[in-house]
Amino acid sequence: MKKLNIFTLVLLFAVTTVLGTLGQSNTVHAGNSPVTVYKDANFGGASQSFDVGFYDVGVLNSGVGNDAISSIRVAPGYRVTLYQNAKFSGDTYVVKSDFSILSDFNDATSSLKVELIGGPSLPVIAYDHSPYGGMEQQFDVGSYNVDSLVAGVGNDKISSIRVRPGYKVTLYKDGNFSGASRVLTADTYHLNDFNDVVSSLKVEKISPVDSTSIPVPGNVYSETAKRQILATFAPRIWFAQGEVYFPSSVEYTFPYVDRYLNPDSGKYELKTKTPLNPYDLKLPYFSGDLANAPIYAFWVEKEYQNVDLVYFQFSAYDLGKTVLGTEVGNHVGDFERVTVRLAKFEDNNTQYLKPVQVLYGAHYFSNVYPWNEVDKVNGTHPVAHSAFGSHGMWKDTGNHVYKDLVVVQLIDVANKGTAWDTWNNVQYFQFFPNQGTGVGLGNPYPAWLGTDYTNPNSGAIYRFGNPTQGTFFGQPKLAGGPSGPQEKGTLLNDVELD
Repeated sequence: MKKLNIFTLVLLFAVTTVLGTLGQSNTVHAGNSPVTVYKDANFGGASQSFDVGFYDVGVLNSGVGNDAISSIRVAPGYRVTLYQNAKFSGDTYVVKSDFSILSDFNDATSSLKVELIGGPSLPVIAYDHSPYGGMEQQFDVGSYNVDSLVAGVGNDKISSIRVRPGYKVTLYKDGNFSGASRVLTADTYHLNDFNDVVSSLKVEKISPVDSTSIPVPGNVYSETAKRQILATFAPRIWFAQGEVYFPSSVEYTFPYVDRYLNPDSGKYELKTKTPLNPYDLKLPYFSGDLANAPIYAFWVEKEYQNVDLVYFQFSAYDLGKTVLGTEVGNHVGDFERVTVRLAKFEDNNTQYLKPVQVLYGAHYFSNVYPWNEVDKVNGTHPVAHSAFGSHGMWKDTGNHVYKDLVVVQLIDVANKGTAWDTWNNVQYFQFFPNQGTGVGLGNPYPAWLGTDYTNPNSGAIYRFGNPTQGTFFGQPKLAGGPSGPQEKGTLLNDVELD
């Protein structure tokens, strides 16, 4: 019980520190709290300052007010998560720099969290939302009964959990470490049958090395090592039987498209040289160039000693679905992704990486699975299935219903037609989320991955296909072309898997 008492004292100290900061309402000056929020735009009106910690609606009511934040100053090296609802729930908005107006999140904050980017953390973190959101509580080695959880994340509240390599967590449904239990040795995106039922837990130290761990080549994170690791975990992608719109390089499409200044966005985008009239006109180059297509692989360092290996497949065309005889959702240009999350650790002076999770992106959502639930080639290459025409990525074959319209279901058909072993043709990059840019790893970083979208000479591309044309049952007949990887949360978010 000594560990429990020590933890409680630490927690009380943190709460006391937070409460001492909560009532502050002076503007931030050098050396003061790193975050200040303001009632008015342009850093005007009543203000309230915060240090690292959690601040619920009662705290905001004592200062700037609930649903009252319009602008914010954030010192370099800090991250603020704004929550739409009290108790760190609802929609979120992450801020890492000054904002003179919060736009879509104006007057919508009821609780917030302030973090030091790259700050220290204990080996286990439990969250009351999935994935890794809402109220959280950190744990070191020890035993934590129901009263400890009540003082933090809450009893019967844990929905997701982070577990650093080298630690084991035993979750119990009842207090006093009794009832049904579940053992975790890696991050768990959602607790499924153990969601919102944990009343006590134990954290123990174990050997971090297991059969899935791989030593870092040369024992250093060099450019060569990163390239080798990206190749090691590159996926095998199965295209569906009958697929006709295969991947290509982005450059393969350049002879067939114009880079132009879109007057609506004010940014340079792509559109076909041949007008799509009718909207469902199919151009010959849409069939792609699978024989020479690369996978675009990104090494992305994230918080909590994680590395995301993000693999983007590019196709010249995305075939949508047919609704009452009319094609909807087609679009020129298509990026789809598979992500492998690795956990970094050191053991006996050797650097290791351990695969933890795999994300499959499809349409406007993604699905995440533990590493041990994913089919693999040669033990390290996850298997993905690219849906017929639309290329959404799925773990399994089958007919995947992803949306119900009034008149029809939208279904992704995934099966084993043509296999693409992506590790045979990789373009390697590293992306830095907090800088919003990247570099090539032994190959050039292409201009189209840049973000200087208003410069006619930069080569940066904001959207990779024609603008939207028409609608049918609320769906675009021709959807607007997608943004590139440099605009995706999977690269820009410095914490989450997606």
